[in-house]
Amino acid sequence: MLTFSQVTALAVTSLSFYGVSISTLSTSAMAGEPIIDRNCRYHQRKREVLRQIPPQNQARVLSTSQFQVNNQKYALQLLKFPDSTGVLCLWKPHTRLPERLKDVSIIQDKVIEKLEKHPDQPATYIVTVKGDESGDILNTAYRLNLTNPEQPKVTPLIRVYKK
Repeated sequence: MLTFSQVTALAVTSLSFYGVSISTLSTSAMAGEPIIDRNCRYHQRKREVLRQIPPQNQARVLSTSQFQVNNQKYALQLLKFPDSTGVLCLWKPHTRLPERLKDVSIIQDKVIEKLEKHPDQPATYIVTVKGDESGDILNTAYRLNLTNPEQPKVTPLIRVYKK
């Protein structure tokens, strides 16, 4: 029969082996939503990722809007960063992750105040971008045409100037 000290030693040894095996088998992950970077990539919330992607480059999803082109479903997503700039991401059919919308540098990484679907054109959006504080422009509205999602077209619609 085992004595109390032997049972205690056995329990402590078992717990030590259990703790070592759990720490070896598990990866270091933190609770919470994934981290999204400026290239629309999702990252698991880990310490290494937090060191690589500083808080000012971590986005939150502000809005997601679906549209259809040639019987294919797409989604346009607006990411917002702590400095108020926005990035537009495109979810393509049959893909697991979005891509940063290409060839729209005039509206990417700017302060996007509003993104709304055009009422009459299903794959078209109106994007309102805040002007540079040092310039004369208060904001500019653009038409973002995604009828060909691989080659989006951005057209300025109206500019509002400061007094």
